[in-house]
Amino acid sequence: MKTLIVGTGIIGIIYGWALSQAGVDVTHFVRKGRKDQFKEGVDLDVLDERKGHPKSNITKYPLKCVEEISPADGYELIMVPTNMHQTLDALETLGPDSGQAVFLIFSGNWEGAECIDQLLPRERYLMGYADGGGTIRDGIYWTNLGAEVHLGEVDGKPTEKLEKVKALFARCDMKPDVPENILHWLWAHNAMSMPFAVGLRRHGDLQAYLRDTALLRDCFRSMLECGEICQKRGVDLAKNDPTGSFNVPVWLFPYLFRFLYATNKSMQRFTAHAMSEGSLQETKMNYFSMTKTANELGVEMPYTKALGVFLKQ
Repeated sequence: MKTLIVGTGIIGIIYGWALSQAGVDVTHFVRKGRKDQFKEGVDLDVLDERKGHPKSNITKYPLKCVEEISPADGYELIMVPTNMHQTLDALETLGPDSGQAVFLIFSGNWEGAECIDQLLPRERYLMGYADGGGTIRDGIYWTNLGAEVHLGEVDGKPTEKLEKVKALFARCDMKPDVPENILHWLWAHNAMSMPFAVGLRRHGDLQAYLRDTALLRDCFRSMLECGEICQKRGVDLAKNDPTGSFNVPVWLFPYLFRFLYATNKSMQRFTAHAMSEGSLQETKMNYFSMTKTANELGVEMPYTKALGVFLKQ
C-alpha cells in the first residue's frame, strides 16, 4: 500500500522506518518550508521488540517528504500519528486532496467518533493506537518499536480495508491486535495513562516523580476514578485492560511501577515522551475532557481534581 504519514514525530518516524524496511512505499507529509530539513534523513536509536529483528538498531532513515498532495499521487493509506489536538486539523487539511485513501488515525480518543465523522465517511477511516514511543535526544530519535499494533473499525465489524491494513503491519512483523471495541480500548488506555502524565508535571523530573510514593498512589487512585467513568460509558475494563492494572492494590503500585521502570527498557523510552511540550498539550486536553465527562455522569473524582493543580504550574 502506497503510504503517506503525517509529520515526522516519534511514531511517524519509527513506523515509516519499519514500513520502508519491509519494502513499503512511504512518504511523510510536512509543513511548508520543512521539506529540506530532512534531506539528509534522520538518525535513529531504536529498541526493536519485534521477533526476528535485532534488538538494538542505530541507523539512519532516509525519509521522503512532501509539503502538499493531490488525488493523482495515488496514496492508499494515510497514517495520522498525531496528538489529539492536531488530529482534526490533519484530517481537514488532507481529506479533500486524498483521493480514496484510507486514513489510519493513530491518536488517543476520548470524545468518540462524531467529530471525525463530520470530516470523513466511516468507510474512509480506521482507528488505532501505536505500540511504541520515545523522544528526540541531541537530534537522535531515541525510541522503542513494539511487537504489535492496535487497530479497529468504529463499529467493530470486519472489513476489507481493515484486513488490508492488518496485512500491511503483519508484513513488518507487527502483530495486529483488533479489540472488540476500539473506542472502548482507547478510552481505557486514556484512563490508565492520563493521571500519570498529569502527576509527572508535579516535579518535572522523572526520577523525582518515581521517588514520590504518595504522589504515585494518588495518581493510581485517580486512574481508578477514570476507570469508573469508562464503566459508566459502557466499557468492560476486563476486556480492555490486558495488563490488569485496575486490579493492583493501591499500596503495591509505587513499588511495582518503579520495578517495571527499572527493568523494562521499552517503558523507559516511551515514558520519556510524556515530558515533551506536545505531550503537555495533549495531557491538558485529556484531563479537562475527562473531568467534564465525570461531571456529566455524576462521577466523583477527588484525586483527579486534586492533580489538576499540577497543570497550572
